[in-house]
Amino acid sequence: MSENVSGAPVEHRIRVRYCETDRMGVAHHMNHVAWFEEARTEWLRAQGRSYRDLEDDGYLLQIVELQCRYHAPLDYDDVVVIETSLIRRRRVGITLGYRLTRETDGVLAATGETSLACVSPEGKLRALPEDLFEGGKLA
Repeated sequence: MSENVSGAPVEHRIRVRYCETDRMGVAHHMNHVAWFEEARTEWLRAQGRSYRDLEDDGYLLQIVELQCRYHAPLDYDDVVVIETSLIRRRRVGITLGYRLTRETDGVLAATGETSLACVSPEGKLRALPEDLFEGGKLA
């Protein structure tokens, strides 16, 4: 994962639910993508904007690339700390990095990245809103 360019990561916690596990009680790999999404929403909220606000203003963020590397299993009822960091900022997109660790022992469970393009409701690339970059949050 590349270095964070926006300061401290935003932390979000989830608890692995029973319905997210397989027969062995281990979190199924598909859930990591949903957890990235949830953490990304909270990261954006920490920047002062919600996904809903962006979409209502005509800024849609589309995933153009997703990577996930699994390091250790997560089990039913584990609390997972998800750190989300800005890796790259471009005029029409951003790349976010994720670190998932088990809260009880700090074991690194997964790392990942998502690259998002900003588009209009018509699907045309557009610049990210300037207010995301005010006050140094994404500077």
